[in-house]
Amino acid sequence: MTVTERLPFGLTVTEAGKCKVFHMKGRLMDQQQADVLMETLEKELGTTHNTVVLDMGELQYMNSMGLNIMINVLTRTRNAGGDTLIAAISHSVRQLFIVTKLDTVFTITDSVDEAIAKVNA
Repeated sequence: MTVTERLPFGLTVTEAGKCKVFHMKGRLMDQQQADVLMETLEKELGTTHNTVVLDMGELQYMNSMGLNIMINVLTRTRNAGGDTLIAAISHSVRQLFIVTKLDTVFTITDSVDEAIAKVNA
């Protein structure tokens, strides 16, 4: 993949039962992207649901800044009485979670549908 093929960070939010689904794409690796994610989280939490599913199916890359953002999202949702689930994570991003042992902190599912089913159960 060349630099020109790397997608910029993008975020859309949908509602699915008892949670909001944050569909992320591109690369999550700097403060500007962190700010977009956290501002969106602040707007969405408390409206009706405090649990989020982070759809990482189209997230190409995440660095340590991205991991820090994930921890902030988890902390915010748990403090609001909810939780954060991670879905459709790529192999390379999953390895980052395994190496840092964050796979033991987050609920990680193979698909968004599986994560939504866990929340709505």
